[in-house]
Amino acid sequence: MQSRIPRLKLRQNLTLIVSIAFFYCALGVLGLKLAVLPGDVTAVWVPAGISLGAVLLWGNRIWPGIALGSFGISVVFNPTPISLAIGAVTAVGNTITPLFGAFFIHRFTHSRYPFRRASEVFQFIAWGAMGGQVISATVGIGALCVGQWVPWSAFGSVWITWWVSNVAGVLIFTPLLLTWHRFFQSDPKGSRFWVLFRQEFNPFKLESLSWFLLFDVVVSLAFWYAHPVEYLTIPLLVWAAFRFPERWITSAIALTGSMAIAGTILDRSSFVRDNLNASLLFLESFIGVISITTLVLMAVLEERHQALAGLQQAKAELESRVIERTQELSQANAQLQRQELHLREKAESLAQTLRQLKQTQAQLIQNEKMSSLGQLVAGIAHEINNPVSFIYSNLKPAKDYFGDLIELVGLYQDSYPDPDDEIVEFAEEIDLDFMKKDCLKLLDSMQSGADRIQRIVISLRNFSRLDEANLKWVDIHEGIESTLLILQHRLGGFSEHEPTNPTTHPPIEIIKKYSKLPQIECYAGEINQVYMNILTNAIDAIEDCQPPTPGQIIIETTLLESERVMIAITDNAGGIDPETQGKIFDPFFTTKPVGSGTGLGLYVSYETIITKHHGDLLCRSQVGVGTTMEIILPIRHVPQS
Repeated sequence: MQSRIPRLKLRQNLTLIVSIAFFYCALGVLGLKLAVLPGDVTAVWVPAGISLGAVLLWGNRIWPGIALGSFGISVVFNPTPISLAIGAVTAVGNTITPLFGAFFIHRFTHSRYPFRRASEVFQFIAWGAMGGQVISATVGIGALCVGQWVPWSAFGSVWITWWVSNVAGVLIFTPLLLTWHRFFQSDPKGSRFWVLFRQEFNPFKLESLSWFLLFDVVVSLAFWYAHPVEYLTIPLLVWAAFRFPERWITSAIALTGSMAIAGTILDRSSFVRDNLNASLLFLESFIGVISITTLVLMAVLEERHQALAGLQQAKAELESRVIERTQELSQANAQLQRQELHLREKAESLAQTLRQLKQTQAQLIQNEKMSSLGQLVAGIAHEINNPVSFIYSNLKPAKDYFGDLIELVGLYQDSYPDPDDEIVEFAEEIDLDFMKKDCLKLLDSMQSGADRIQRIVISLRNFSRLDEANLKWVDIHEGIESTLLILQHRLGGFSEHEPTNPTTHPPIEIIKKYSKLPQIECYAGEINQVYMNILTNAIDAIEDCQPPTPGQIIIETTLLESERVMIAITDNAGGIDPETQGKIFDPFFTTKPVGSGTGLGLYVSYETIITKHHGDLLCRSQVGVGTTMEIILPIRHVPQS
């Protein structure tokens, strides 16, 4: 019995290797015969994605299948000695490439399914798609050049074509293979496949039917009638990412990429240009954008799903503990019926404990949510800052280059005042004089936009304050300005108060009356969140009441006696009645509709100012006029006694 097990494993491995070699060779041959752009350039190399997916699924033991499949393509196409020698060298590169990519993906993600988190997707793109395919392209093109099939002068352009086609193959077909394998692995017999298919893509289901109809219209217009609407597929893929399972999302990516390739092959898509390299660049850029965008969104949604599942589990455990505790109390109640007074005291103590537990739990959840939000904001700011810095650093050289080119054109015009009629006609066609003036204006506007993005990134970093979990000396006005910049879209008139029905409102005027204040010692991130909560409530109140005069928020800072500062935030939203005013700092109290607020914002703000900073948070309101929230903080933090 024990001797049969190694034989069975060997047979299974051989079957797997032969299958991979067959499919690799078949897909390679089919790709070279069909998936070709004008000029015999392969648009997407499907075996690159299949080989990486196979190594991630079954490990390094299947490398002979990749090597045999790659070498088999040369045997099928041109079995001459030089062709077989080139094919053997190319097979080595094509075998090393997926082993390299899978090794680093597994090392940095600790998983062979790198689509559970956004960070894993970026590792997959970096090592599996972009980094790993450098080996295949370099070895393959080097072999072609040594064999004199490709001149060394064309090494760079052919290398780029090889590398880009491999990257596209990985981005499209590796996720497709991994997601479908994951589904069938969870259901080996496929018993749930058709049941789930009918549930997820019922042709009579309005959502599925709408998606397919819109997808068919957009794909037809973009890839069969050459209308420049190809990026309308992105909203459809986003829709699929939010509403459909992962395997259907990757199928949608593969279908979109395949339609784009097919339309380009037939010279019917919007990517077709007179220049072959331009056609390839537009096609591969589109495939890369939709694949990366959709995969990152899919991973983010998967992270969210896992977080919600964890929260549900924690909730269930908490409910179970409450039930167990209630049962224990019932048993104790049965034993202590004659001690009624003592039992009442215990019950009251328990009720108080549960209330405190609920408040503490709510505050912990809120703090954790804000911590995660701060990390997300800081991460987004960092990711935005890198490309913006690259753009910003290249704007000045670009402006200088454009200036030199314009000056050179002027010198040509001065040296050759009577150019050919063709040059004169073309200059009039492109409106050369206007172009000279407008080019530099365009670059100036781009620099202005880059400056604004940098300011926003700095404000996001200042608001999140992830590096200031401890006490720090900070500028109060800097925190207020960062918060105002984050809320600028609300102040400009766009409302998120009703997330299911976004509306626009008149802009809200901000009046700043800043006094000269010293820096204060505080927990900067938590103080910034207090500003955010109070300003958000003021904006919501102004949007809800629609005052007869334009919405207005006054922010006034004052240096008080006894080493304290005050920040007063006043709105003209009509005020708060005395009964409501007495409850605004209670946990879970809210005047907003169900689903629009948690009732924790002012409670957490109150706890932050009173308990943690030993300050004061006061509300002064007059019905029909407005409300003022006063934040009073000590300049130097007072430690708890």
